[in-house]
Amino acid sequence: MDVLPDTAIHHVLSMSEAISALYAGYTCYDGADHNPPRTLLRVGEQGATFGVMPYYSMRDNLFIVKVVSHHVFNRRRGRKSINGLIVVQDGATGEVKAQLDAATITALRTGATAGLATDLLARKNSKTLAVIGTGDQAAAALDAVLCVRDIGRVAVYSRSKDNVGNFIDHATEKYGRRVVFHGCEDARAALCGADIVCTATTCAEPLFSADDVAQGVHVNAIGKHTPVSREFPLELVPRSILLVEDREAAIREAGGYHRHAISIPEMLQAEQGEYQSQTTIFSSVGTAFQDACICVAILKKLQLLKT
Repeated sequence: MDVLPDTAIHHVLSMSEAISALYAGYTCYDGADHNPPRTLLRVGEQGATFGVMPYYSMRDNLFIVKVVSHHVFNRRRGRKSINGLIVVQDGATGEVKAQLDAATITALRTGATAGLATDLLARKNSKTLAVIGTGDQAAAALDAVLCVRDIGRVAVYSRSKDNVGNFIDHATEKYGRRVVFHGCEDARAALCGADIVCTATTCAEPLFSADDVAQGVHVNAIGKHTPVSREFPLELVPRSILLVEDREAAIREAGGYHRHAISIPEMLQAEQGEYQSQTTIFSSVGTAFQDACICVAILKKLQLLKT
């Protein structure tokens, strides 16, 4: 069975549809699925993380597993930083229903979850976006935010000016005159005047301070988060509403400061309007549940699963 590649995945499921799939999945989420903690192996000298993420969907009777690695140094080598495979099996027979490119699904579900978080928490009249990072995750987050908010101006920062230029060229070609893009010399300049901030980097330490984030800004932090590294300053947390996919996973994988965070299912049951005037942070570690939502949506559109 061939692996469904990135071009086919994007052709089948748009970012807007991916966000809708996550909305539907989280709205129906009842905790009945089997979602064990993922196994992560980190090899510091290689700048590499290897992960195995198993999942069982009771609703769709599917076994889903993602085997994926992230290599920090690959971009400087001209290679993808994320590589891997997702295998979907029928829960009753074990028949392999599909194999999908893990990097593409990871970017799509990460961007879609940032879009969902933005729709829940960012001010409805948000017009300006800051994107910190220029990889696939940053591109997906940009796409997702543009699906849920009428953004007219995007500031982009990366430590590589060449990457910023390439990112803006591709984005301008894709979105045309709908959005004005400009590169920034540093992250602080990118945040100036931003209503929404998306960070998608592998930096071990924040690139900006809490003082750089104005009151009422929404931050999507979707890059590197471990107990000893994060993209946003911890000083920002006490004056912010902190949103996570899963509280236990966030605490386990990214630090105890997530113990008072609100999970996405909890936020969907709340009145989001009261939070949209406050400073908010979506702190993402990614979950197998999100991968499952996106994979199931793709397979249903391909008529490989019943709708």
